Amino acid sequence: MMNGNGSPGTGSLPPTFPKIAGAENSISHRNRSTTSNTGHLKLLKPTSQGRQQIAAANLQHKARAAANAAPAVGTAAGSQHFTPPAVNQADDVSPDIDKIVRKKKTMIIRMLFLAVVAWASTEKSCYWNAFCPYPMYSSKTPYDTVRGDIRDYPSPEGCQAISVWSLHRHGNRNPSSRVTADIKAVARLKDKIIQSFESGRSQMCSQDIEEFKKWKWNETLEESQSFLTGTGYEELFDIGKRLRKKYPHLLQGSDDKYYFRSTNEQRNVVSGMAFVHGLAEGTDLNLTVDGPWERDDIIRPYQNCDRYQVEVKGGQKLEDELDAYFRIVEFQMVKNNVQKRLGIDTQLSPKGVYSLYEICRFYRSWTPTKQSPWCSVFSHQDLVVLEYRDYVRHYHLNGYGSWVNVHLGGPVVKDLYENFEAAVNGSGRNVVSYFTHDTVMEMTFCALGLFKDDAPIRASERNPDRLWKTRFIASFSSNLIAVLNSCQESGSQTYRVQFFINERETELCPITGCTWKQFQDNFHRFTKTNLDYCSINNTAVF
Repeated sequence: MMNGNGSPGTGSLPPTFPKIAGAENSISHRNRSTTSNTGHLKLLKPTSQGRQQIAAANLQHKARAAANAAPAVGTAAGSQHFTPPAVNQADDVSPDIDKIVRKKKTMIIRMLFLAVVAWASTEKSCYWNAFCPYPMYSSKTPYDTVRGDIRDYPSPEGCQAISVWSLHRHGNRNPSSRVTADIKAVARLKDKIIQSFESGRSQMCSQDIEEFKKWKWNETLEESQSFLTGTGYEELFDIGKRLRKKYPHLLQGSDDKYYFRSTNEQRNVVSGMAFVHGLAEGTDLNLTVDGPWERDDIIRPYQNCDRYQVEVKGGQKLEDELDAYFRIVEFQMVKNNVQKRLGIDTQLSPKGVYSLYEICRFYRSWTPTKQSPWCSVFSHQDLVVLEYRDYVRHYHLNGYGSWVNVHLGGPVVKDLYENFEAAVNGSGRNVVSYFTHDTVMEMTFCALGLFKDDAPIRASERNPDRLWKTRFIASFSSNLIAVLNSCQESGSQTYRVQFFINERETELCPITGCTWKQFQDNFHRFTKTNLDYCSINNTAVF
């Protein structure tokens, strides 16, 4: 939970709900209805002349129907033209008035419904009572928003897990020093936002402003930058706990049957401790997390890869794409919307708008069951557009935007293959887990060919149907879990491998698992992985 000062704590997110789409256009209805004294709509009765017109129309309709039913001219012997009978309005015709009345009533009810929906869609939207506030914040999305539950997936028939290998991003964390400085600067707008509302210049809602009045800057952020939060600890603890409940038989034996390692940041070290805590709780195991390696080319290969640091992270392509994002029409609309909604004199820069988004999504992710007043400055669509910037950034920094990224995901997949090969040969471990960063998570998925779109992700074109969605690929505590199963099939011992991403089934293998041969065919190539291409002097191009 979060204390009164807005400090991060533990929490979990309730199930998400479907979005409700409102009608965009209203439909007016005037001619055939009126309003009674009670406020209900009633149908006007047709006049005598109207009844004659209806009768004539009915006869014409019947005549056309008969004509359509008659054989076409020249298609059969004896065929002839069909001439509709003349209609005399003075004839004594009895039209089906009840049928027409029912049809009119149906039309009026439909018009009323559309009018009400259209009216609702134009009503002022307030964040505090929104039915389902937008819960996705790209790489700052809380894990519980996107995860599945590995306990819900059965092991292959006749099989039992003998080894689990997993790769995890650290859990929910505080913002970095740079982001902390940026959001502290825009947090000073709080008083101006309140004053603008009280002077009648704002489009904000009263209750959202009340929440602003309660909000206070959390001073501890500047003392614990990038640190794991209580919510982050809980995310990793719960993953370990669910694995324990799914595979209790794996948590027996000597401590050397388990291996865990993290990178050297506090958020990763403590994430590993939280996972191990949840995994071993209630068992006789005394498990520890291996100390970070000074150079770790398995779970942090990019750190010492000169080609990545110069050509990708420091390259012009990434900078150009991020600059282009702030120029697109959608972002300019967001900027104008926020400026108008706040009604403040301070002119917001593109960076200022994005910093407002940063403070919104960090505070929101710390307590996913609550809301942040800073998110009330954005509409649902604003948040969708702002989230896309992170998609572009991660695609070019860590994803398919560079061939270097794809190959940097190879070393950790090689480790997976070698661990399972050792298990098949009788010398493997029960559980092997690593705790890294979104950079390696995304590089690993690219090495495996997952979430790859036909066209590159560009700032200039936001494709809502894209496969590359950082909210799932690199949320807080995102993970890749592989399970090696020993099976009895037709009297012979075989092996099957299952894969899960964020505790959900993946396309890498069916839920019944890949056969050992299929796994070898697809993953053996990673045993040849090396980092020779990381040298700037190496002209090799893959």
